[in-house]
Amino acid sequence: MKKIALLIAAITGTISSSYACTTILVGKNASSDGSILIARNEDGESGNAAVRFMYHPPRKTGYLYKNVEENQFTYQMPDNLMGYTGSPDWQTNNSTFEEAGFNDLGVGISATETIFSNPQTLKVDPYVESTGIVEEAIPTILLPQMKSAREGVLMLGQLIESYGSGEGFGIAFVDKDEAWYLENAGGHQWLAVRLPEDGYFVSANQSRLGTVDLSDTQNYLSSPNLISFAEQNGLYNPKKDGAFNFHKVYGQNNDNDKEYNYPRVKYLQNSFTKSTLNYPVKDGDFPVFLKPDHKLSVADVESALSSYYQGTEQDPYTSQNPKATKRPISVYRTQQSHVLQVRDNLPMPIANVEYLNLGMTATGIYVPFYQGATIPEEYKIATDKADNISAYWKFRRLQMLVMQNFPRYAPTVQQSYTLLSQQIADNQKQFEAEYVKLYAKHPKKAQKLLDDFTKNTLDAVYDVTDQLTNQILTDQSTNVGKLYEFHGA
Repeated sequence: MKKIALLIAAITGTISSSYACTTILVGKNASSDGSILIARNEDGESGNAAVRFMYHPPRKTGYLYKNVEENQFTYQMPDNLMGYTGSPDWQTNNSTFEEAGFNDLGVGISATETIFSNPQTLKVDPYVESTGIVEEAIPTILLPQMKSAREGVLMLGQLIESYGSGEGFGIAFVDKDEAWYLENAGGHQWLAVRLPEDGYFVSANQSRLGTVDLSDTQNYLSSPNLISFAEQNGLYNPKKDGAFNFHKVYGQNNDNDKEYNYPRVKYLQNSFTKSTLNYPVKDGDFPVFLKPDHKLSVADVESALSSYYQGTEQDPYTSQNPKATKRPISVYRTQQSHVLQVRDNLPMPIANVEYLNLGMTATGIYVPFYQGATIPEEYKIATDKADNISAYWKFRRLQMLVMQNFPRYAPTVQQSYTLLSQQIADNQKQFEAEYVKLYAKHPKKAQKLLDDFTKNTLDAVYDVTDQLTNQILTDQSTNVGKLYEFHGA
């Protein structure tokens, strides 16, 4: 979510239809290969809101962090900071709105899923909009410091309590052992829940966490007065309301949620767990965690984040209806989408993978970047102006052309990228087996093998992307020629 969305939300009490995200988390026993997955679409302000992807090396000396866009939040970073990857917005000098990544210890974050507290909560504990912690700062502050997912949760919780929250957010943390999801409420309250190993979680711009057992500190962490604050301020009455439910007590629930947010949650849960098809949804009271009908792969998560109600009357792209009432998961203004995969049975340089899709997921491709890979220059240079060099604009150019006639062009693009993704996945298995053998005795040679894999993968992706772009340009040129023939003597 970007700054203008806060202003609209403050005025209307609802999220602008121009900003939003969708999150999916998968526990290790719910995934097809025993990995933990945290994933999210970062939906920005426009198709020109370019992002970059880069690695920040370790820093021995701390510095004063300052927000660039959202507000005046500052924070003194300590000495001895770890290196980490991030996907900063192009206009932030590569320093803020970094969204997702891993640090050198393999601890990852995805931040943030925009959510909103209800008006009653904000009346007694308003957002600290001018100086509170916000999306812009969170990955940049936490990734260089946190040594585990749990520690990241506690660090952010302390920041919320000390500085206040400048907006509403949900955030995923992951390491080789576990994943956590944190949601805030008002200016100073927060709750985090450990992802069940046999379950998955989805969110679409709404508070999703429900009942809690705060005595179970292995699975729940929170601000110290989470429940008592609600009682003291008339937000929660145990005798009348029953068990404390975070979403019902603190979360927003209005007509905008019912049209904009809840359909995405229902669609994803229906996709992974068919028994929820007829689940009666009232006031956003979805199950928080569910078990999938079959174990979920990286490809399953990528497909879900690329969905747009295809095959139904709510598909806005095949019907070419930009005024469709249901907001799809995949939108053109997505800046980037990521799936962070964490595994505990491989050497660190290849144990963690960020599958990165730049731009619109429905017409894009997820490219695997192993944590130890050297990130190519073309991923570090995009701006809001189209160019012939950056990776962002290579993909965005094709996506823009597809949207000129989605029913005609999208099937070919999707089929081509699906086949290529399958080939890349097969190549990954072979590469990882070779890497493990080589890494133990020759780590430098293993690094070259890793960088060669990244280069060869990107060469194949770029080649297919260029072919598809030129194919559509050729078709468009033919159509224009037929339209303006002016034959005659």
